Amino acid sequence: MRKRHWAMAALGLLLVALSIWQLSAAAQGLKIATLRSTDPPLTLIAPAEGSPAGRPLVLIGHGFAGSAAIMRGFAYTLAHAGYAVVLWDFNGHGANPRPLAGFEGGPLLANAENALAAATARGFGDPHRVAILGHSMGSGVALTFGQEHPETMATIAVSPVNQQVTPDLPHNLLLMAGSLEPQFLHTAEQLLAEAGGQGGDPATGTGRKLVAVPGVEHISILFSPTAHAAARDWLDTIFGSQPGAQPYTDRRIWWYVVGLLGALLLGAGVAPLVAAPRSERAVHRPLWRRLAALAGGALGATLILWLASLSGLTLTASLGLLIGGYLLIWFGLAGLFSLLLLWPRFYVPPRRQVFGGLLAFAVLWLGVGLLGQSVWLAWILIPKRLLLWPLGALLLLPWFLAAGETVARAGAIARIGWWLAHSLIVAGSLFLTLQLMPDLFFLVLILPLFPAILGLHALAAAPHRESWPFALSGALFTSWLLLAVFPLS
Repeated sequence: MRKRHWAMAALGLLLVALSIWQLSAAAQGLKIATLRSTDPPLTLIAPAEGSPAGRPLVLIGHGFAGSAAIMRGFAYTLAHAGYAVVLWDFNGHGANPRPLAGFEGGPLLANAENALAAATARGFGDPHRVAILGHSMGSGVALTFGQEHPETMATIAVSPVNQQVTPDLPHNLLLMAGSLEPQFLHTAEQLLAEAGGQGGDPATGTGRKLVAVPGVEHISILFSPTAHAAARDWLDTIFGSQPGAQPYTDRRIWWYVVGLLGALLLGAGVAPLVAAPRSERAVHRPLWRRLAALAGGALGATLILWLASLSGLTLTASLGLLIGGYLLIWFGLAGLFSLLLLWPRFYVPPRRQVFGGLLAFAVLWLGVGLLGQSVWLAWILIPKRLLLWPLGALLLLPWFLAAGETVARAGAIARIGWWLAHSLIVAGSLFLTLQLMPDLFFLVLILPLFPAILGLHALAAAPHRESWPFALSGALFTSWLLLAVFPLS
């Protein structure tokens, strides 16, 4: 290794350490307990000073394909403000092994009710001063909870779904939506009108307010200090300022980005330790053929699965994973079709190429996943999910091998172009899927993430410059990511 590689690795390690330090610092002054034996699994967060028993209790529910981790921005803000906060994983999400049977109604409402019962049974929070906050799917649960349990003193619905409300219930309703998510902002405006309009008297439970959070959409609203402050201020209006409240602004997402950058630099710095000599076994295809192979494979998979759905085959809950199972099958078919159109020269990868793929995967596992464990996703897979990881990686391998054949040994500028083309092909094909199969509508919420996911993988695999490291790292990482994100069915 050259000196610049050692310097790069050292800088990367420093940034990762700095990220871990700052992410941990956000929890200073708080006590956090994670309970995996409860149903649903709980995370309890409260100020470290004093007992949480007498503090107002705030229930926080996540949205579809989320988990308790992605709601910690709200939780930390409210806990630093003096509240006792309860987060949980809805059925099928995160560490909850129970399958998700539906997006609303009995089972999800029962999750919130059981979370409240389990917390108060442990003396956590004041059961007579309760509020609930929910995002997207969780907002529907929050709105229902506030009406089914009229003793609930405040309800906060973030990016709300369409749910019937009245001028009387839920009490003290705060609605929030991002300015970049017009559909949810429109729903929030409709709910506000049904609830009696802006205003009311928080002292009598009729408080009503809508906050349009500027510059954010359905996911980024969860990391918005403006949204966090709006929730805190609303609860302070209802319950009064809490003893021991401390100012706090959640900036963990930026420290997470620092750590992710550090992981990529660390991986690039140590890549020469496992770098394989350039293979002469690859067959170079014309540019048009490589693009046509990927686009044709993606389009072919979309049409085949659409025809399968017309024949009565249910694909939304394939492989025991809601929506995510469809994606695994789609990538598997798209990869096989692309390889058939590309027809590369297959060979057993040399050991150093395998090591290169594993190193790139390790970089992504650390940077995207482990550092994100307390920021946005439940990265450590429970056994029920982990058992599906090898199958998912096997299904994804053909696609990433085909994509790796198109980008192998390309220069930096060419790789940017291939990343753009790769992202456009995947996102465009899945957008067509949404037009043909509306029951997969949740895909629309994650389509914007695909360019970021593919871009991060391209950066981690770039130092290895061969198709097999690209394929192995992409298949292992994307399989893990889909299994971490999508709910069990």
